[in-house]
Amino acid sequence: MAVDFFAAQDKARSNTKLLVLLFSLAVFCLLVLTNVLLLVTLGFMEPEHYQLLLNPQHPDWLSNLPWSMMGWVSLAVFVVIAAVVSIKQVELSQGGQVVAKALGGSRLDHAVADAKQRQLLNVVEEMAIASGVPVPPVYLLPESSINAFAAGYSPADAVIGITQGSLNLLNRDQLQGVIAHEFSHILNGDMRMNIRLIALLHGIEFIGHAGYFLLRSGSRRTAVVLSSSKSKDNGGGILGLALGLMVLGYLGTFFGSLIKAAVSRQREFLADASAVQFTRNPTGIAGALKAIGGAHSGSKVKNPNADEMSHLFFGEAISRWSGLFATHPPLKERIKRIDPSWAGIFPTEAELMRQSTAPSSEHQSTTNQHQQAGADIAATLLAALPPLLLHSSRHAASAPALCCACLVQPEHLAKQWNLIKSQGQAGLLQDVDKLYDEVSKLAPRQKLQLVQLAIPGLKQLSKQQFEDFQQLCQALSQADGEEDLLEWTLLNWLQHCVGSQFDSMLLHKQDKASDLSAIKPAVLALLAVCAIQAEHQELQQQAWQAGLDKVGMDANTTKPVVSFEQLKQHLPELMHSTPQLKKQIWLMLKAAVRADELLNEQEDMLLRALALLLEVPVSPDEFTH
Repeated sequence: MAVDFFAAQDKARSNTKLLVLLFSLAVFCLLVLTNVLLLVTLGFMEPEHYQLLLNPQHPDWLSNLPWSMMGWVSLAVFVVIAAVVSIKQVELSQGGQVVAKALGGSRLDHAVADAKQRQLLNVVEEMAIASGVPVPPVYLLPESSINAFAAGYSPADAVIGITQGSLNLLNRDQLQGVIAHEFSHILNGDMRMNIRLIALLHGIEFIGHAGYFLLRSGSRRTAVVLSSSKSKDNGGGILGLALGLMVLGYLGTFFGSLIKAAVSRQREFLADASAVQFTRNPTGIAGALKAIGGAHSGSKVKNPNADEMSHLFFGEAISRWSGLFATHPPLKERIKRIDPSWAGIFPTEAELMRQSTAPSSEHQSTTNQHQQAGADIAATLLAALPPLLLHSSRHAASAPALCCACLVQPEHLAKQWNLIKSQGQAGLLQDVDKLYDEVSKLAPRQKLQLVQLAIPGLKQLSKQQFEDFQQLCQALSQADGEEDLLEWTLLNWLQHCVGSQFDSMLLHKQDKASDLSAIKPAVLALLAVCAIQAEHQELQQQAWQAGLDKVGMDANTTKPVVSFEQLKQHLPELMHSTPQLKKQIWLMLKAAVRADELLNEQEDMLLRALALLLEVPVSPDEFTH
């Protein structure tokens, strides 16, 4: 059964609400316990108050407690926790790349990658093309274990991280299974929740860090403090406070592990199932999970930051908690769900080393050849691209030239050549000239695939470099006085996938519209643009009516006249709709383009453009049916 990514995103949103609720309860418990600790250890509570605290049945219990002092203490602790959470959120505001670097990851580049690294990068590209998301940058972690993660606020901001042990011990099918699992987290909406969880739990655990700091700093002064007769009680109080805060810190860690388990374990089962859907090869991800059981280092990550980020990983990254508090389901249970016939025997590490270099298995049976996996279809599409262009898309130095070449039109060649020469960086015109002949032979869909592949390279531009490049692309698209679908798509992809990394507000913007009526003008504009991609007026009207019918709108609704530039103005409303509303919009678009039971090149391009811009979680074979 196909995974409903829209429902999965709604579930992730519900889990975020659960996360906030559990975090609030944990903070409340810590506030109460911190109050008691401070009032007792620092002498703010009188003996009679202390007796009252231990006897809540006393008639004067409520009225005689030092509420004013407790209120100030609570406020101070709450402000500290809020400040710590806010600081951590700012630290994580740049999204997935911050997480990857914090875990010791280094960015992989095709230009200097070895054979196994190139294999990994190819798998990531195939999965991105198949699922209609920007190709994410890939970071390699110097860990001998088998593990991976996806991090970011949205698909446009996502990065993939993977350990060196995964490259050493997994074959291509197994790597593909792991990457498919991580892509499902991207499409299921898990990443935003996971990155928020890091910040919230950091606030809870800060109390314990404060206690540890007090204990360490106090140990150097304890003898001096306790030697003063006037300060004996105070010195003991500070020491008691430090010890007490450390205990509270362990409670914070306890709460944190409980929250992680509550919101993340079932998401792993869903991601495993999605990986099978992506690849149609259960032996891939099952083999990767079995390899974890057989590898000497398992899935353990040694980086000191792995603790607070343990819920991001493919496998259990730390072994502190198990059972109820584990961030991942038991390994054997995950394997059994995918491979019920598994005998429970893990491969040895020596066997893993041998099979990691063996050719990929032919996993598709004769009964399902017609159901070729989306990732395999993507691999075929990539193989059809000219090697020079494929190479250029994968390197930061040539990615801008490739995008420019995709915008150059034969009838406006001289004008566009002058624009590149006058507005581009030194040598850009020469690079575009090298690529143009090959690019000019491609279909628009293939040009879009190249731009999708070029996203990681373009993300390495500085803010100023990107702004200059964006202005050049805008000028090239306007050379003929109008903007066609390819030009519109390319420009909007650049802003969404690359420009957003320079504006953290775009990454953190919340979904607003949840009802079709709230953004009806934007929806009608989108449907109108979609309908006019049909071959002639009769089919355009048929597409318009089919779209209206799909979302239950009046069949007599007037079709607006909308240009691509006008549609761009509506994109923010559409992009920040709730998952279920996006599902309605997506079903409307598909009904419109399939009204005549044909999918022409323009309709196919528009669907692909909108899937990426609206971050619609499409399944790998969405465009093949």
